[in-house]
Amino acid sequence: MPDFTIKKYWKVCSAIKENYETLTFEEYLTKSKNKFIILRHDVDRMPENALKIAEIEHESGIKSTYYFRTNKSVFKQEIIKGIASLGHEIGYHYECMDKAAGNPEKAIKIFEDELNKFRKICDVKTICMHGNPLTKYDNWDLWKSSDFKKFEILGEAYLSLGNDIAYFSDTGRN
Repeated sequence: MPDFTIKKYWKVCSAIKENYETLTFEEYLTKSKNKFIILRHDVDRMPENALKIAEIEHESGIKSTYYFRTNKSVFKQEIIKGIASLGHEIGYHYECMDKAAGNPEKAIKIFEDELNKFRKICDVKTICMHGNPLTKYDNWDLWKSSDFKKFEILGEAYLSLGNDIAYFSDTGRN
């Protein structure tokens, strides 16, 4: 069984720091790179745990990107500000097609409103789709009829990542 403890994460951070430069997703899109790793955390729930992870990364000398949803249990302004103050990037983990029941016009309005909610507390330059297997809507479909760049977004974590990048995930703790 995989070890997802804080103690193990300290070891992971140490190994990363010794072997790689860490980039936020925004830095990946805007800077030249050598041997690097992008750490990305989708904060679907328990933002207090995200803050603990952000503190470990900060103390380890590495930085990452945290994508927050806007639901009440996750969108905690003080936690988001705290993570940003540690030098980490904050991004928007959107789920607008779900919220708009598949209506692209409503979804774009939701996207803009929620993005503005984030931008009242921190700078947001990248976004990441939230996947929900319990709905029939795909949040990527939002970009079939619109362009995220019109919202001054540099990139989307799935759509803007180069094909030459290896992607590993602990989704489902696998």
